[in-house]
Amino acid sequence: MANDSYGVITMDGPAGVGKSTLARRLAAELGIAYLDTGAMYRTLGLRLGAAAADMSEAALRARCREYHFSLEAPEKGADPQLCCNGVPVGAEIRTEKAGRLASLVARLPVLREELQRAQREMGEGSSLVAEGRDMGTKVFPSARHKFFLDARPEVRARRRYLELEARGALNGETLEQIQRGIEARDAQDRGRAVDPLRPADDAVIVDTSDLDLEGVLRVILDSVAVKQAGTSPACSGPVHAGVRMVLSPAACFMLQNAEKREELFARARETGLAAAHAASSSSCGVALSCTLQGNGVFVAEAEAEEGPLARLRALAAAQAAAARLAEELSEESVTIEASLPGRI
Repeated sequence: MANDSYGVITMDGPAGVGKSTLARRLAAELGIAYLDTGAMYRTLGLRLGAAAADMSEAALRARCREYHFSLEAPEKGADPQLCCNGVPVGAEIRTEKAGRLASLVARLPVLREELQRAQREMGEGSSLVAEGRDMGTKVFPSARHKFFLDARPEVRARRRYLELEARGALNGETLEQIQRGIEARDAQDRGRAVDPLRPADDAVIVDTSDLDLEGVLRVILDSVAVKQAGTSPACSGPVHAGVRMVLSPAACFMLQNAEKREELFARARETGLAAAHAASSSSCGVALSCTLQGNGVFVAEAEAEEGPLARLRALAAAQAAAARLAEELSEESVTIEASLPGRI
């Protein structure tokens, strides 16, 4: 896609859902700026600390205004970076401590007002991908393109663990501790009185639990393209998506029983079609098949009639079917690989 007037594209969701990676990729694909609003909360959380909660409104507002955020390119032709008082925000904010402090200060109305004002200023008259927790509901309610990403807590914890492990930043934390922290932060973010975490009414909701990065990115790019071009909702051609899942020997043995296999596959198909329906209000249909290959690989293939968010509907059906079967078979550590070849 060429760099055009996309306006603000919002991407919201809980911690560990993959927002940052996807938002960066989306901004790069579209040739527009990326605004990591969570980094702004993390920055002020570290600068002000937990003591911010005990400050008077006037004192807190004055402290917040000591920090000016901007998007600046370090050199000509480079991608803009988030800066605080002219200095690029660095790796010091990517710790669990910074995340906990961010969630704490995010509950303070004055601090939220100040950061939301700064975010709106950066979004005025420019095209950018704004990633956070209330972009589509509070900060940019008129944005044309809105997305809400979600994933199961255990999936998000595993992703976060691997990310910290790769950076050598685990600091002794276990997977179980990270998951408890994510669940606690979810409760805090979703339950706060001020701007709670929730999807905007007109947001496209994408569950990334069983999808790879490329699959989610294609769904989002398709959605943006549809709205940019004003694509007609008429259904004219199929879009295919599929997922494959390698099963354990125990699961394969269970599925040798034809009656049991059909019962489980029927429930998987039902769940997949329900997910496709929930993913888009389009009336275009989705067909879904479930098969077990001889090498112990389960395959869910979906075909969606072309129309608004056709790839999202196809991919939602296939991934939900695979996830349902994994749950039924108690397959806790399977890898689900998504493929989205496009129009056939």
